[in-house]
Amino acid sequence: MSPAGRGLIVFFVVQWFTVKSQDVIPPPSMDHMTFPFLPQDFMEIAKKLMIKCLNNGYAPPNMTDFLFNSSAIKPEEKMHFIFPFLLSSFLPLPGNQPTVKPNMTGPIQQDIFMNITEMWNCTALSKMIELMRNTTEKDYCFMRAFMAPLSWAAVMQNSSQLSAEKMKMLLWAAKPFLEAMPPSPLAPPFKLDKTHLVEMMKMFNEVFSSLSEDQKDEIIRWMKDRVVENEPACPPNQNLSSIPLPKPPMPSVSTKPEHVTVSPRLTNSTSSGCPKMPWLKADALKMMGRFFSRLSETELRAIPKEEMCKFFIAPEFPSSFNKSDRLQTAIGRMLMQRLMQECLNGKQIFLSLLDRLGSLACFFDDISSLNVTLSMKLLSQLGECENNRIDQMKRDLVRKVMEENAPPSLELLRSLGSGVTVLPPSKLSDFSSEALSNILSSLKQAVWKPAQAKILAQKLLEKVKDINGDSLLSLGSLVRGVDSDILRKLKLQGLLGNESLKNITEKMSSLQKKALLEALRSSVNDSDLVKGVPDPLLPFLPLSILEKAGIRSIDQLGNRSWTQTQSVYLLKKILNQGINSEQLKKLGLAVQGVTCSMVDSINQNYTLESMQTLANSSNWLSRTQVHCAAQRLFQNLEKQRAGYFVNISDSELQAIPALLLIHLPIKSIQGLPARVCPRFLEKMSQANLSSLPNSAPSRWELRDKALRCLGKNASDLSTAEILCLGSLVCELDPVWMASLNPAVLNSTLQALASCVHIPRVYRASLFSLITKVYGCGYFSHYGVWLTLLVIMDWLKSFLSDLLDRVQSQSESSVPPEFHSWPDLQTLHQKLFQLKTKLVQQRRRRAVPQAVPPSQSVIEDLGEGNVYWSPAQIANISTETFRKSVHVLGEVRNYTAEQLAALREKVIEAFGDVSLLNQAQIVELGCITQSFNSKELETLNITTLDTLELLSVCQWNSTQTAIILQGFLARTGMKMSKLGAVEMVGLGQFICGLQPAQIDQLNATEFKEAVEDIGHAKCPLTILECLKNKAISVFGETKSWSEVEVSMMGNIIAGLNGTELASLNSSVLPFIRQFAIPLIPPERLAMMSVNQLKSFGPDNAAVVTDMQRLRLSWEQRAALNETLGLPTSRTETITITPTVMPQKGGASEQSLLGIALLPVVLLLLGFIL
Repeated sequence: MSPAGRGLIVFFVVQWFTVKSQDVIPPPSMDHMTFPFLPQDFMEIAKKLMIKCLNNGYAPPNMTDFLFNSSAIKPEEKMHFIFPFLLSSFLPLPGNQPTVKPNMTGPIQQDIFMNITEMWNCTALSKMIELMRNTTEKDYCFMRAFMAPLSWAAVMQNSSQLSAEKMKMLLWAAKPFLEAMPPSPLAPPFKLDKTHLVEMMKMFNEVFSSLSEDQKDEIIRWMKDRVVENEPACPPNQNLSSIPLPKPPMPSVSTKPEHVTVSPRLTNSTSSGCPKMPWLKADALKMMGRFFSRLSETELRAIPKEEMCKFFIAPEFPSSFNKSDRLQTAIGRMLMQRLMQECLNGKQIFLSLLDRLGSLACFFDDISSLNVTLSMKLLSQLGECENNRIDQMKRDLVRKVMEENAPPSLELLRSLGSGVTVLPPSKLSDFSSEALSNILSSLKQAVWKPAQAKILAQKLLEKVKDINGDSLLSLGSLVRGVDSDILRKLKLQGLLGNESLKNITEKMSSLQKKALLEALRSSVNDSDLVKGVPDPLLPFLPLSILEKAGIRSIDQLGNRSWTQTQSVYLLKKILNQGINSEQLKKLGLAVQGVTCSMVDSINQNYTLESMQTLANSSNWLSRTQVHCAAQRLFQNLEKQRAGYFVNISDSELQAIPALLLIHLPIKSIQGLPARVCPRFLEKMSQANLSSLPNSAPSRWELRDKALRCLGKNASDLSTAEILCLGSLVCELDPVWMASLNPAVLNSTLQALASCVHIPRVYRASLFSLITKVYGCGYFSHYGVWLTLLVIMDWLKSFLSDLLDRVQSQSESSVPPEFHSWPDLQTLHQKLFQLKTKLVQQRRRRAVPQAVPPSQSVIEDLGEGNVYWSPAQIANISTETFRKSVHVLGEVRNYTAEQLAALREKVIEAFGDVSLLNQAQIVELGCITQSFNSKELETLNITTLDTLELLSVCQWNSTQTAIILQGFLARTGMKMSKLGAVEMVGLGQFICGLQPAQIDQLNATEFKEAVEDIGHAKCPLTILECLKNKAISVFGETKSWSEVEVSMMGNIIAGLNGTELASLNSSVLPFIRQFAIPLIPPERLAMMSVNQLKSFGPDNAAVVTDMQRLRLSWEQRAALNETLGLPTSRTETITITPTVMPQKGGASEQSLLGIALLPVVLLLLGFIL
């Protein structure tokens, strides 16, 4: 640390000692701000920020030896010891060189800040911050880390007494705290004047990306309150918080509930002159900045025209749409439409202001009106767009630009801007390495597909003689294209702790991460590697390294991205089987490793506190952990007092987290006394039901209890009372809803728009209710044809956005009992028909003619290309196929007939398969599945990176064996020499190994790679061979702990019935969900009733119908018990073909309002 930094630290600690040693703390004032009371979790937050300073390469001060040398007083017992105590808690750290002790007898350099006497006598917090601001970050980082939570506390405790300058100063000091604080409520200060509000909103905008979704919503609500508070025409104490309304249903995927919780006075009383929504004035909109995106569609439509136009011409407008979180497509288009129609006279004036749009440019939809110059201008605005149509928009603009430009050049690259990312690999390869190097600063920030990144990385590195760590960091996101062979040989000394290393590793594949870790292991020892490795690499650290890292305390875990396997390994190593509340608070993501045995071992005197702590980590808990925590809590409470829930008090119910309360047994729910109804309804308004099975009887029991608590007939209920049901609104019976009065029914149906699951038994009656309420008579005014033609583009955009936003949820491996969305395949097919105009064609002809797919349509469809018929694929022109093969190659699930047609196109476009080079094979992607056995034998695959890319395709066992054996023959790899990196790189192709080859795998390397190998979905015979290898490495299955079981993945399915029955019941929740369906039914049936009871809800839910058929009634009852479902003695299981289920709920359709739901459903009916 520099002399300035050491002097500043000395100054700070002297002031801390001086102030805290005084018995009397003077009252705060604007000019003399004293140290505030310590905020909650001060020590943990300050320490976390100090560690961040260390990771940034700043040397910490060595203070404990020369400032406080008293052995009689423990550091934590005196305030003035906190700073050195925190430093000593993580010193020494890797790479931390001993710092020179400052000379306490000699003068500190005059040019540091001031002489030591003035420092000694200074006690003002603001003065200390002022001194920090006059130094460099490396000098003040550790002190600012300590001061940040104090400064935020000072703002909270003294905001009304601060001058604007003092407020600005404190917020500057508090910024690191706001960037690192947990996702808990912020509770910003009330009674803030406009000047202070502006400063606060500036700071919140600066830390916007670090805030949780709930915090962002909290801030926008808080800001609205403050705007109302500062509105001269509004009476005092009139704000949105004056009437606390319950939250809307809580979805399990990202949706945007409306935040217009306007009090009756603001909505109805206009005689006082108080505006209905004063936060929609231009001044307030400018203040919102990036929080503008948190406004609801209702609010955005309500912005007065003159205020919208003032906002548009304000300097703050572009930054409000610069990096804000993703706008809903419907909202983005609506804003664009309003700006064009209301604020600008003529299209040309609007086009001249394109550079003011920021990310709103993502929703520009009139590409045909642009010339080349404007196309380039618009392309420069699209770098951060994420809406579903953006790639097609870029492709259309790129075509405009490239049509009038010379062959590939630096000028063309600059002209394309963000549009470079949509160029196919074949086009990118045309640019010279010099031209690419000139715009590397922008290329390395873009998002690339693997095939594109590979071409660009090869170009950029082809003339680099010595590829080192700096070369790697310079590539940014293009690192995705660097070969794993290069990565594993790099010399990477000094890179640990570099923020750029963290950024690039986020873009790497599994193979690349494993290869880079191998290089890092050769550069540093295991202990330093674990402490300094960036989070994206942490999950790939084998347990053998963690074992040597010297982790002996919960405090050493930090809030890092540990995997479930690593978490349970570390917790068992550190804690064995016991854990307490204080330790639970420090786990972070390692909470994944908390076992049910650990939960059961918690001292009963601290059970409630511990379960509250666990519930605070709900985002990282499995359903099994939630189930265990709820059971432990309820059993403990019943032990404390018989009939606990029958006689529960309001405060006792308040203490139970909503996450656990919803798991109450049905009888306990029924027995809750009426006096706790208000608290019960409050809990239900907060509850997320996603940990309950969709068919759990407790869902309906909770709903019925809530309705009884409301104590009214349906016709007498208000909107506020319905909304206080929270997620239980989604469980309401449409027949019951029909009795609501019209206004409340309308609000209830709109609330259903936030539901991600609606019980199947209610869907038909809900549809009938919606069509009855909103009607569809307007269709009778137009012919079906006219209606379809008018709104075809709208429906196409609507479905594109809907599917884009929910497919990540629908395609995840969530079991049916916990699945929020139905199979969306039919909707994907309807969108394909809309985009290819097949709907209109079908109405004209009984037998549609094959339409040659164009390049632009193929690019727009993406994964939707799977719906082309073989005849249409055969009709693709050779030129179009060459230009769009990279898109077609990304589709993984072609039929055999489609693959046959694609094979013919490959041979037509590229010639003999054996002549394909690596770049062409990567571009072809999953089309390579179409090659016959002889062609696969000659396929020239020579790198693990290519194998990894092809591993995602749907290969059969014969194909995987042919490709793998050919690869091994070409590369000369020997089984006994395969390392962990190679085993990971083989991916799904490891299933192509022969039994004798599996026996030859090195035991140590297999142990390091087994968790990745366990993700391969191999035939049963290969899984059995891998299981035998695992037993030889880890021992007999009866000795496997949670750690081994968690690592095995699909290898578990290779265990025979006896081996499955030998597993300890406590380890069964750690079997990976994706492995359960692969276990042969007759083997699963050999597990005991007690074992099946221990499966946990997550695993019990994925047991297939075929597996259940082989189970006894007692075994099925055991599975249902862990799920919380009843079992009937007459239960029968019928295996039925998979059918497209009805659409569940209207969740994402809230984008356009529930009134349009009948339109969408009817149109889909017409298309069918």
